[in-house]
Amino acid sequence: MSNDEFVVFKPRRENYVLSKRGRPSDIKIGILMTIPYRAAVSSLFFQMAYTYLNSLENVIAYRYVFDIENKRVEALDTEMNLKKLDAILISLPFELDYVTATYILIRLGLLHKEKGKAKPIIIAGGLAASSNPLPLTDIVDAVLIGEAEDVLADIAYSMGASNPIEELENIKCIHTTPFSGVRKKCLVSNLDKSYHAVHQFYSVDEEPIYGYGIRVEASRGCPYLCAFCMEAHVLYPFRYRSIANIENIVFKGIEFLKIRRTILYSLSLFSIPGIDQLLNKFIDMGIEASIPSIRIEHLTHKRLEMIKQLGQKTITLAPETLLTNYSCRIGKCYNLESLVEAIEFSYKTGFDHVKLYLITGFPDVSIEDEVHSFKEFMNKLSFIKRRKFIEISINPLVPKPWTPYQFLPPEIVLKAKKNIDAYKSIKSSVFRLSALSPEWAFAQAVIALGDKNTSKLLIDWALNGLGLQGFRKALTALSQELKKYIKYGWENLPWLDVVDLGIPIRYLELRAKFLKIKN
Repeated sequence: MSNDEFVVFKPRRENYVLSKRGRPSDIKIGILMTIPYRAAVSSLFFQMAYTYLNSLENVIAYRYVFDIENKRVEALDTEMNLKKLDAILISLPFELDYVTATYILIRLGLLHKEKGKAKPIIIAGGLAASSNPLPLTDIVDAVLIGEAEDVLADIAYSMGASNPIEELENIKCIHTTPFSGVRKKCLVSNLDKSYHAVHQFYSVDEEPIYGYGIRVEASRGCPYLCAFCMEAHVLYPFRYRSIANIENIVFKGIEFLKIRRTILYSLSLFSIPGIDQLLNKFIDMGIEASIPSIRIEHLTHKRLEMIKQLGQKTITLAPETLLTNYSCRIGKCYNLESLVEAIEFSYKTGFDHVKLYLITGFPDVSIEDEVHSFKEFMNKLSFIKRRKFIEISINPLVPKPWTPYQFLPPEIVLKAKKNIDAYKSIKSSVFRLSALSPEWAFAQAVIALGDKNTSKLLIDWALNGLGLQGFRKALTALSQELKKYIKYGWENLPWLDVVDLGIPIRYLELRAKFLKIKN
């Protein structure tokens, strides 16, 4: 495939067509999502950046998504060559997105390693990039550490300077390659005062994941700081929108989209004061709502009935472990009888499914104990007569930066294979089990805990294709230092020298010791 065929102009029949035409003198910003269109439109960053940047004078933003099946970039707004843009913003919420981004930039001839400081300036952001920008050293020009809303205009206008990189370096939370020195994250202190897209776009022909409706960020971060959860640590502290602000976004969005449904984004929705009253108001007004994963201790019969009335057909729960004597240690305190009761009530209330998320491979937990607790749990569900009523997703523990598990070596992830095989050997008509491949999880850990030299791994992987075969080939070319860290972990964690997320290192060390990760 030639580079001309690699980027295709593929506009959608969308509900919202931006009227801004732009002028030749405007600063031109590309927003690149490394995922397909129907997933990309569910990204709050994609929605926010597009509408916000286009609200600025002398700035115009264009959208790009990635067709994974055909391995090509789809331009949604313009046939303009991406090399004529002033900047490209790339959202990297997950580590495996790095590989796709690297592949795209190689195909476009826009790797930092090759183009240096020439335009377009490539700026990455997102949870993964914020936690550890080092693996992106040879790939992008800069990384936004933290949250974008307060500095997005500064980033755009810096592209109009004679030396954009120098201007970017003056923005407090922008880290430029090769990431020397420590940068603190940008933090939105008041979500009510931050920009939230109301004029959200979608295709009338491709239903977005989570369905149609106004997408609303109800809160950011999480008050529980579960030990395995990088998102809660990167986005710390927990902040939430006022009920009045959530209501205002929902009502304006419904008026604009003409769809009486909202999709609420939150790591801990029922930690928001007054949320029950708002959801009941939605019911009274005939507004449907999609509710995210719920903590078990937040569940009541009343709330389950309310969620059913809001039009939701599936309940999602994330106990992470069925060993309740261990669950409190990781931040998931709950009573097993409460979980069983919630499932029974969901079954009798008429939900289609209950989704459960579990993690396997916690240190100091044996697979024998996991399997025993799983079988005991299943024995308590004899009241279920519907096939595959419970959908269980089991994932290996992936050590991530800025969590207590950051002290573990990536190779520990591969030990989860025998655990997953043990789960799969348990047969029952009640549940359907799916699992993330331990090798993909291992690749994720290798990137998450990488250093500057991990850039070479990413580039080699992308050159060898985006699948696991490409990853395996890239691993063989690793330096001895990287192979040693993959097997044994770091003596000194490299990301601590470049990023300050406001999480005390002593806290992470003490919690790791409590979890028997670190002596």
